[in-house]
Amino acid sequence: MTIYLGENIKRLRQEKGITQETLAEFLSVSFQSVSRWERGESYPDITLLPSISKFFGVSVDELLGVNRIENESELLRLLELHDNLTDDNLIFESISNLMKKYPNDFRVQLRYMGYFVFFNKLENNKNKILSIYENIQKNCTNDAVRICAKRYYIYYLQMLSAEPDSGVSFEDYEKIIREMPRMRDGREIYCFSYKVHNHPDCYEIIQEAIEEEISILYDTLSDYCFISEKFPRDYQIEIVERTKNFLNYIYDDGNYSRMWRVVINCCYGILGWFYFQKGDNEKAFLNLRKSAELASEFDSLERVTTLHSTLFEGKSFDKQTLGSNFSAKEWMKELMTVHYPLSDEFKSTPEFKEIISILE
Repeated sequence: MTIYLGENIKRLRQEKGITQETLAEFLSVSFQSVSRWERGESYPDITLLPSISKFFGVSVDELLGVNRIENESELLRLLELHDNLTDDNLIFESISNLMKKYPNDFRVQLRYMGYFVFFNKLENNKNKILSIYENIQKNCTNDAVRICAKRYYIYYLQMLSAEPDSGVSFEDYEKIIREMPRMRDGREIYCFSYKVHNHPDCYEIIQEAIEEEISILYDTLSDYCFISEKFPRDYQIEIVERTKNFLNYIYDDGNYSRMWRVVINCCYGILGWFYFQKGDNEKAFLNLRKSAELASEFDSLERVTTLHSTLFEGKSFDKQTLGSNFSAKEWMKELMTVHYPLSDEFKSTPEFKEIISILE
């Protein structure tokens, strides 16, 4: 059970506009003790709770966060539902309702900030983004939330820096980048601690860590190889082919778990586009067809499936983690017919029309 005592003391003290020294003097303790309470490193003696509650004008239950503890399971349920939404309007409605019900919860504030940033709702909301970011950095004691807020804010400043006369430069968010932990300091590095201590979920935790590391590796590699103009097309094709083969080896049961989108679009779909550019229509059709077939296969999956690949045997995959309304067929149809730079002549061929029919 999570104890919110230190966090509540800090919030109440700041709302009252007093220093740690003032509170410490009232309670006849050192200000270092108050500081440790607020950081969650220790708790006040139980006999001090009535005095602290009286000082702030709240009940002991409110000070301890009893109501918050009771609401925690309901909040976690609502956050999971929210995180699985994909429709813009539904996401805004959901996070607005959560903010009304849980305005002081930093996890809710983080998602509220994220909505404005990632859905590019910057106009008239820049003050909100900054206010939430500063509040989380100043008052939140959960490092994961604070670091995630930094990530959102970096992305926000990146977008601002692209606007003319925004006054935001790379140096503004480079400072925050340098404050972020290195990958080696992430929790995935310590996944084998669970095996050492025979934790009942040790293998599932290790599997999750491996998938996260694969995902990060792919994101970094693709940004390096495809966004920059450093590499020739033939080398890019080779990278995608090897990535495709690697993921097929890792997910040897054909269930690509978190990497379904990568395999459908960024492997087979992109390969089809690349081969079209090279004039190799045979390989272009082959890869685009495979992309369409996998999209259809994904949409036909049960919501929750169990992986049976050698590496991920027994791991469960909830397809809604990719979006509750996500349709791979609709997505790939739009990519192939609108976004991939394929010629009208290529798209008028019987082979391409047959591929599109798989997605309808």
